[in-house]
Amino acid sequence: MKSLPTLPLIVKSTLEQPRFSLLDSVQNRIMLIAFCSIFCFLFMYIFLPFNINMWYEGQQLALVQLFGIFTGCGMVALTISQFALARWKWRQRLTNATYLLWFFGEIVLVTAIVTAVDVLLIDTFFLTWSEFINTLRYTALIMPLPYFIALLWFYTREKLRQLHTLEQEQLQPVISVPVPAPKLVTDTCLQIRDENDKPVLSLHPGKLLLLKAEDNYVHVFYLSGTTIAKELVRTSLKKLEAQLSSAGLTRAHRSYLVNLSKVVLFKKNTKGHYLQLEGLEDMMVPVSNTWLPGFQQHFK
Repeated sequence: MKSLPTLPLIVKSTLEQPRFSLLDSVQNRIMLIAFCSIFCFLFMYIFLPFNINMWYEGQQLALVQLFGIFTGCGMVALTISQFALARWKWRQRLTNATYLLWFFGEIVLVTAIVTAVDVLLIDTFFLTWSEFINTLRYTALIMPLPYFIALLWFYTREKLRQLHTLEQEQLQPVISVPVPAPKLVTDTCLQIRDENDKPVLSLHPGKLLLLKAEDNYVHVFYLSGTTIAKELVRTSLKKLEAQLSSAGLTRAHRSYLVNLSKVVLFKKNTKGHYLQLEGLEDMMVPVSNTWLPGFQQHFK
């Protein structure tokens, strides 16, 4: 049966690049802030870079107190960046390459806070553009080293963990465990119908990836050749679930129906369980508690 015309969804180049995930863990973000703070404080205190001790001669505050204040400014800026601003959807889609832009923004944020505090504490400093640029230059020379040492540490630790997992899998005997298969999918095409029961899309069950509820519409994600396409259908997910109950689709969340045969990853993170599907690795499909036992049984 011929499919009705659809609008292809061009897979963006960001899908081809790994998403930056080293700081997804709350523990990693806390360790990053702590390590950068300790490193920068000790670096300034021991080496006195840029003759910084001469800048504050005659001031009431000792250098160790000033260094502690500046370190606290950096901690505040990184906490804002890594916790308050990290919830932005744009931040969560950054790749390993584009995260450099986010890091530069963190340097600017640290510079702005340090400059403001410097002006408030020191009578000889004034809030000027040249003062900000000077502080930005010094911050950009000190901050990257501990920051990227921490990221390299997280990356190495993650790779060692993956290597250990592979070694354990190699040591374990191969046991054939019957896995409950999804409902049998026939060769006949599926009929995706709208709210008026009018056919909108016909496709092979093996091409269907997932369905996502969007208010009064449902997005149907499927394979069109070697690319990912999607179709917007005016209907409800509940109605489509009834139509596709025999096609191997399973409810994972009140907003998602997934094709079990296309699931490539079932994982738990700090926010709960989620799925990743073939071709949609950048989309994390949540698994709610209502349907979680079925997935745990299937993927145990």
